[in-house]
Amino acid sequence: MKFFKPENIETLVQSIDAQSSKRYYLAGGTDINVQIKNGMIKNAEIIYINHIPELYGISESEDFIQIGATTTFFDIIKSDLIKKYLPFFQKSLEAFASPLLQASATIGGNIANGSPTADVLPLLLVTKAKLELKSNSGNRQIPIDMFFTGYKKNVMHTNELISSIIISKNAEKGYQNFYEKVGARKSLTIAKVALAGLKKESDEKIEEIILAVGSLNEYPRRLYKIEEYVTGKKLTEIDFKTVDELLQKEITPITDLRSDKEYRYHVCVNLIRSFLNL
Repeated sequence: MKFFKPENIETLVQSIDAQSSKRYYLAGGTDINVQIKNGMIKNAEIIYINHIPELYGISESEDFIQIGATTTFFDIIKSDLIKKYLPFFQKSLEAFASPLLQASATIGGNIANGSPTADVLPLLLVTKAKLELKSNSGNRQIPIDMFFTGYKKNVMHTNELISSIIISKNAEKGYQNFYEKVGARKSLTIAKVALAGLKKESDEKIEEIILAVGSLNEYPRRLYKIEEYVTGKKLTEIDFKTVDELLQKEITPITDLRSDKEYRYHVCVNLIRSFLNL
């Protein structure tokens, strides 16, 4: 195992090309330290980035909120800027882990780890966040719903890292919101099922809806087929058998130590029904 601490952001991006492809970035360390201890990460290069100011903090532009990748969940939960523009996003993260982990765990690490149970990903999906990826050749932005390609796999090149998360200030504005994380207990739990949603209604019709789930696929994802089906319909026009059929095409729950796939599926169905008021 090799450890590297770059002096600054310039040294970091210049050095990435010279490092091997088996590389991990260390900030809060709440995931990677466990993986190293359990022998899941071996003979790799660990690059420490938690001291680099360009990767940390919450700022605003005219239209967007930008969250640095090494910003902790505690920082997000306590941020007045997030509270002003993204209160649903902020409040939904209050049940994220313990206060100790909130103070260490970073939003970039939670994304990059690629866990199907990552609390923040369904929320980033419904707020249509973008990830800014940094490399020696420049920056590029990727919509969060295009980032993952499989279980713990994503579109990042070997010379890139997540530098920030970008969310529109209007991402929640005018929407009814919903977030439910179902686990073995009410707090400090890994989700068996998570559903996040935003919707607008007018004239008793669903004008727009955005749904995202966690812990039900190899990575959290949007429920595009269900969104398309219910949009423009009155609640009385929605056939829940059709919703059920579409959901079976969109999620692939598994049975593991925390729960079985049938339970996960039916919980997801009930959460969607609850959000739609059906």
